[in-house]
This record gives sequence, structure tokens and C-alpha cells, in this order.
Amino acid sequence: MTSKKNNLVVDVTIEIPKDSKTKYEYDRKSGKIRVDRILFGANAYPQNYGFIPECLDWDGDELDVLVYAQQSFQPGTIVPTRILGAMEMIDDGETDTKLIGVIDCDPRFANKTSLKDLPEHTLKEIKNFFETYKLLQNKKVIVKDFKDTNWAIREYNECVQLMKKYGSMDKAHFIKEMMKKYPSKYKA
Repeated sequence: MTSKKNNLVVDVTIEIPKDSKTKYEYDRKSGKIRVDRILFGANAYPQNYGFIPECLDWDGDELDVLVYAQQSFQPGTIVPTRILGAMEMIDDGETDTKLIGVIDCDPRFANKTSLKDLPEHTLKEIKNFFETYKLLQNKKVIVKDFKDTNWAIREYNECVQLMKKYGSMDKAHFIKEMMKKYPSKYKA
């Protein structure tokens, strides 16, 4: 983790390349990335999708990150990512935040420091994808608001602490405990 101006730069491990319909999932116990499913609908991931290994999100998985770049990256690739903001989401009853950033080692994105610097339509595509990608699975996803850089950095720091304290806990047990301790984190 490094810092540039008011941004956080983190190493994101890519799970899913941009434009893929294959849902890969990192398994913390084995340390491997495996195929979880093929998306049920016509949608494909609008941006590269990965996670930050040192961060535990409220859904019991590593904190997710969408990496805006011109390239698609293969699963397992580490991409230095400058965090611009976040999208709050409830996925099938679980808090599932998505940080949003840009590839940090590409000079084409050097001037991107907030979500306002991304094309407005890109954010609409991201929101639409997550609102609809589980419809054919009969699962409910609620996309809340986009959040600014400072909010995203606070969420990152909170998730680092969650990983340190609860990272060895079983996912189902973690969610059950967190729902008791922090019920507001699980409300739509």
C-alpha cells in the first residue's frame, strides 16, 4: 500500500478479466482462484475485477475492487491500483462493497483521482451490471450509492482491521457474528 496525493494505491489480485462471463472466486483456505460459475445472463464484467488480500469485507470475502484499464488482465495477476472511490452494495443480504480504481502504472490514467474523472457512462455500466447480474439466479442485489475517495480509504482501513481480527474465521460464522455486532452494515 502506498499513497499518492489523496489517493490510496494498493496491489489488487485480479479474479475476473474485463469482458469475461466466467465468475472466478479466490479461495482463502487453498490460496487458489477457481471457477465459481458462468454468469447466468448475457452480461459480462464491465471492468477487471479483483480483491485486496489483506482486507476482509463484511461479506466474509476479501474486499473487492473494480480496476478501470484499457487492458484485460488474467486471473492471478497483481495490478497496482489507485483507489478513486467505492460503490456500496447488498448482495443476497450481505454487505459487499466494491472499491473502484484505475491502473496506477499507466500514464494514461495519471490524472484520474476521483470517480468524477471517470466517464459517467462507465459508472452507469458498473451499476447496471451489478443490479442485474444475478437476476436469472433469483438473487437480489441492491446497489446503493457511489462513495468518494475518502470514504473508500476508510472502508479499506476498516477491512484491513477486520482481516487482522477475523481473517481465520469461517465465512458463515463471521457473517453471523458481524450481523449481531454491526446490524447496520447489513441493511439495504
